[in-house]
Amino acid sequence: MSRPLPLAACSPSRPRRRARLASAAAFALLLLAAAEGVAQSAPLAPPSPVAQASPSQRAPFEVLLYKFDAERDLVEFEPLAGSWSISAGSLWCTSKGPREELRWRRALTPRGKVTARLLGGGKVALLLRAGEQETQIVVDRAASRVAVECDGAPLAARAYEATAGAALALAVAWELDRLSVRIGDDEPFTLTRPGALPLDGLALLSFQSQPRFDELAIEREPTREALPSAAGVRALSESERLAIEQATQLLEGDDAPAAFERLRAALGERVAKAAEWPAPLLALLQKVALRRPALRSREPLAALVAAATLAAADGSATLVLPLRPAWSGEALPIRRTDGPVFLLRCADPQLAVEVYRYDQKLKYWFGRDPRLVYSSGGGGSTLGRARADEQHDFHARCQLVREFERSGRSIDGESAWEYEIAWPDADDGARTLGLRELFVLHRGDTWRITVAGAPLAQQLAADEIEWLLAQFEFAR
Repeated sequence: MSRPLPLAACSPSRPRRRARLASAAAFALLLLAAAEGVAQSAPLAPPSPVAQASPSQRAPFEVLLYKFDAERDLVEFEPLAGSWSISAGSLWCTSKGPREELRWRRALTPRGKVTARLLGGGKVALLLRAGEQETQIVVDRAASRVAVECDGAPLAARAYEATAGAALALAVAWELDRLSVRIGDDEPFTLTRPGALPLDGLALLSFQSQPRFDELAIEREPTREALPSAAGVRALSESERLAIEQATQLLEGDDAPAAFERLRAALGERVAKAAEWPAPLLALLQKVALRRPALRSREPLAALVAAATLAAADGSATLVLPLRPAWSGEALPIRRTDGPVFLLRCADPQLAVEVYRYDQKLKYWFGRDPRLVYSSGGGGSTLGRARADEQHDFHARCQLVREFERSGRSIDGESAWEYEIAWPDADDGARTLGLRELFVLHRGDTWRITVAGAPLAQQLAADEIEWLLAQFEFAR
């Protein structure tokens, strides 16, 4: 019987093994090159603008293009200094200050690229922010020179060639620690950015000139939508934050309809449920609707109002809860002709709201030494004044924040009276408690709306309390 051959005898010779290994390596390189070719040919997956990155880093870029052919492009920018406007398809800096600045409202990502077409002469710069650090790519068209500075310190400078009066292309790409700058048809140059802090902001600068931007394109890694926290509260997305900034400015300019449309556009096709909206957006939407009540009947606000409407158990009144999820409420069972009708609570800030009805046919006693008060006839102000005196006497060291007087506002068309008091908490000397009560007479019955909570909490929720009062309605 033959003996088994040694292991060395079963292996190919050393040169043949090297040849096979080389062949396998070459085949692997071909496969890798083919895979990279496919990835680079895909329109949504461009390579890194600065250097070749690993496949895991090659996330598709999103491109935000501004052609400046409509005023709507300008709402994505905020002028921090100087005057900026859009005219004839160009973005103009119409003033000649020493440093005019137009901030892009959106955020940059650790990897991205900005390209721009400059028209006209003058001195202009792209500003990249990383926290407090500022990196400027300054183009001086009069001197045909481009320079890169970081917090005023020069990093690089070079001359370039360009046709006078023609549009000049500028491209700046970045990664965490590097910048690549290309101007006109020149070859790009790369430099290390000090600090290696992630870039988070972009602005356009003008230095004692009136430059024009014919086009601006910003590429960045896709931004992630904010996810709900463990408490179920979702933070603002970038688009929502931008919409709030723009809507606030429109509202300050007394253009409530435009502010409403901007907020509605930010919501898109989202289901009209208050729990799915961030609280700041809901708060601003309420403020817009208070400024222009007719907007409450328009979607998606109409659906939100309908979902937040509470009706009294006996159908005598309705109210609309504030839209923030912090608010809850119930219509209480009514067993008598007088008593509490609604009870509302706010978790943050801590507040309680009670709506109470006094029947016109009954007699009521108020005060430490109770005295009889009739509610018929002028019961609204009569009962209200007696209640104010009683509550003032019941709380030690109580102070009048507002004396009992006409409110200056109406509730569903009826004149209201109100007072407000505050007193130190007996259990916590550093804390102050407060009470605001409004009284209105409707068809002989007196209605009381009580807001109980610290004065600071009432101030923080002032718009939401106003929302409650503005939409309180009696049965017709």
